[in-house]
Amino acid sequence: MDLLKKKFHIQMDVFNYLSKNEIINICRICLKKAHHVKNLFSEQEESKSILIKIHTCFQIILNFEKYFPSVICEKCLDELNIAYDFRQKCVTFEKRFSNFYKQLSGKYNDNNDSNEVEEIKTEKVIEETLPSVSDKQTDVPVANLIQNKSRCTICNKVLKTQTSLIKHKYSMHIRRKHLGKVTGFGADRRYHCPKCLYSTPHSQTLVNHMRRHNGDRPYHCECGKSFTQSSSLTAHRKTHSDTTNYTCAMCGKQFKHAFSLKKHLDVHGTGKYSCDLCHKQLKSRQSLQDHMYRHYNIRNYNCEDCGDTFVTCSELINHKKKHSNIKKVECHLCGYKTHTKKNLIIHLKRHAGDKSCKCDNCHMSFFTNGDLQRHKRVHTREKPFPCPTCAQRFTHSTSLNKHMKSVHGINSKWADIKFKVRK
Repeated sequence: MDLLKKKFHIQMDVFNYLSKNEIINICRICLKKAHHVKNLFSEQEESKSILIKIHTCFQIILNFEKYFPSVICEKCLDELNIAYDFRQKCVTFEKRFSNFYKQLSGKYNDNNDSNEVEEIKTEKVIEETLPSVSDKQTDVPVANLIQNKSRCTICNKVLKTQTSLIKHKYSMHIRRKHLGKVTGFGADRRYHCPKCLYSTPHSQTLVNHMRRHNGDRPYHCECGKSFTQSSSLTAHRKTHSDTTNYTCAMCGKQFKHAFSLKKHLDVHGTGKYSCDLCHKQLKSRQSLQDHMYRHYNIRNYNCEDCGDTFVTCSELINHKKKHSNIKKVECHLCGYKTHTKKNLIIHLKRHAGDKSCKCDNCHMSFFTNGDLQRHKRVHTREKPFPCPTCAQRFTHSTSLNKHMKSVHGINSKWADIKFKVRK
């Protein structure tokens, strides 16, 4: 016991020595010695204020301990003041936010015609919502939303807080001038267009839709085209670039857009749709529609240069390339140039000797499916090209063209007369 008492007295002597000499100006927070310090535990109001700020910001209570430092340095005090000021900004956000929107709405009223002000009633909207906003504004349960009057008087939308209501009225009804109604709540909420039957669960989607009615196209490309949505402009700009970020894993074909690749993947699938007239199997609903248009000779796409009509837009685009003297697609092996990638693919098959289209009857092979179909007529004796003037029929369209010129004296092509004959 005597030994323990001696050790205790030695430790007390060490603590007393340190408290008197070494830790007088040691900061309680950073443990660094400083010349300019503030006492944390004096009776002055400044010391009490420092302790209150520490507790408010960090929920820490500092008590006076005999052998602990009792001062704070200027650097730590500055950091504490910064943290306290930041917390005050967060706490008083809703009150400052309300004042912010009040100023914005006032500027809006000064810059608009009196008719628009009467229609939107901005001042009335702000006056109705501002008085109920306080520093202690919190989100309330859904069941009490109507009781707390957090309902928009213009579109009947229910919001959680008065601050959200102010923001909603300014952004939807003042800045965007949307006067439509909102129905439902949560996942069932729908925004309704005031000019048509369109509705959407997203307010921004409705704003984009309203631009179609108003003719507003705020997103412009350098080529002169304009769009209602920024995403449409982004997708359009990819057409000006040669970069292809999407590649088909089955055939290696490349695309600029993800939706183009997704549409292309239907080519590799099995036929899901059947034609009621000829029972041909098609791989997509759009392909079936285009196929039916061919049956009924519905040709909605017209070339402005030569007057030719086409069933699909892609056929028209490929056709227009023929009118251009510039052949942009070039073979890297021999320098052959063409207008379309399709012709280049066929050309490259000839370089590689790829005759993948084989005849089932005589085992001959061809570069393209078109060549194979023309060859099969040798076995079937089919003559699908009738002369519109006489009863003679031909196996190939070139033979019909020669017949028309030599026998009837008419310089025409099967492409010009095939639709008249089929009718």
